[in-house]
Amino acid sequence: MAFSFLKLFQPKDKIFHNLFEQTADIAVKTSEVFLQAMKETGEKRFEILAQTGHLEHQADDLAHNLYVELSKNFITPFDREDIHELAAAMDDVVDYIDEVGNKMKNYDFTEFNEHVLKIAELNNDSVKELRNAIFGLRDMKNLHKVTDSCLKVHGYESKVDLLYNQAMGELVRNNKDNPVKIIVMKDLYEELELASDKCQDASNVIESIVIKYS
Repeated sequence: MAFSFLKLFQPKDKIFHNLFEQTADIAVKTSEVFLQAMKETGEKRFEILAQTGHLEHQADDLAHNLYVELSKNFITPFDREDIHELAAAMDDVVDYIDEVGNKMKNYDFTEFNEHVLKIAELNNDSVKELRNAIFGLRDMKNLHKVTDSCLKVHGYESKVDLLYNQAMGELVRNNKDNPVKIIVMKDLYEELELASDKCQDASNVIESIVIKYS
């Protein structure tokens, strides 16, 4: 009954849901573009990665709009703190994916790397589950599907952690005489792992929302 009462005071245009869903769509698109680029080598990779910068700007604009709406609206679909944290986490997901691409361009990283590809695939799966969870928040009718998606995000994050550790171990073992490569690849692996962490951060906020309104 409490949730039904709350729904009476939700914004009629559900602007927050619209903005979050648009952000989720952009996050998926950014992740898919990055994954596509990781399957390429040479200049073709950089041509594809150039798209993530435009998507990152769109995500920034949506995050800004969410903060503006938060300052303007007294009644919100869920806690103001949760809205702020989810907006920040989703923006970070896009930022970190874009940042990996930027560093690849700066480092002129054109070789194929199986570890990067596998982590990119897992991150892409994670972002898609985040999108499913965010779209599920609109009507709260299938909360088990929302929580299932969040659990999958946690699972992907755990797999990324394992791959990150394997990749770092292999990197050091095979490049003891090439410290520059160790530094460069460590930086890229860390950024990819952070993108995975941000997906988990967003899923944690979503889970908090579900607990409060279920």
